[in-house]
Amino acid sequence: MLRKPDRINLNRKQGKLIAGVAVIVAVAVLTAALLLMAIAPPGSEVVASVNGEAITAGDVTKLRAKAYELYRISMSEEKALEQLIAQAVLYQEAEQQGYAPTMDEAEQELEARVASSGKTIEGLKAELANKFSFSYEEYLQDFQTQLAINSYLNSTVQVPEVTEEEAREWYKDYIQQHPEAGNMTFEQRELEIMAILEQEKRQEAIDLLVEELKEKADIEYK
Repeated sequence: MLRKPDRINLNRKQGKLIAGVAVIVAVAVLTAALLLMAIAPPGSEVVASVNGEAITAGDVTKLRAKAYELYRISMSEEKALEQLIAQAVLYQEAEQQGYAPTMDEAEQELEARVASSGKTIEGLKAELANKFSFSYEEYLQDFQTQLAINSYLNSTVQVPEVTEEEAREWYKDYIQQHPEAGNMTFEQRELEIMAILEQEKRQEAIDLLVEELKEKADIEYK
């Protein structure tokens, strides 16, 4: 039978052993976590999901880069994320309703448009490689997505008619803010004004549609 001091010493040894195992486990967990972080490519962390479709930090970074490289537009991370969410709900709806072309169809359409401008796909690929940070494959994927969304919007969004009264009111407000533009009459600029107001109304209708789709969608911010 163990004497009382022996029991105390044994308990101390067991406590040290348990503590040592705990430290080993903690170190192993930390090492595994650091290893996973090292393996995961930069920007792969998910920042949001739309109906289960992940949007990563890398997606946000790429959109911001494209906006600046193509249009010299500086876009915040928040705005870029919201634009990606809007694009996701629109594309998912377009795909569900059969408006999304295949990648082959999208590439044929891209080739036709490039040719109509007097250029070639090879020239486009070279331009992308020399001037931009994204590849031809990424450009084609964006083009396919936009084709699907535009086809869906063109068949879905009904733009209210712009009246002459609305156009004249817009022209009046514009002249008040920009007196130097008053050298042209309303009649001279009527078609231009009508086009501007039609585009504004179309964008308002699209924004409303996006909000309706977002309300129905399962959107999670990480």
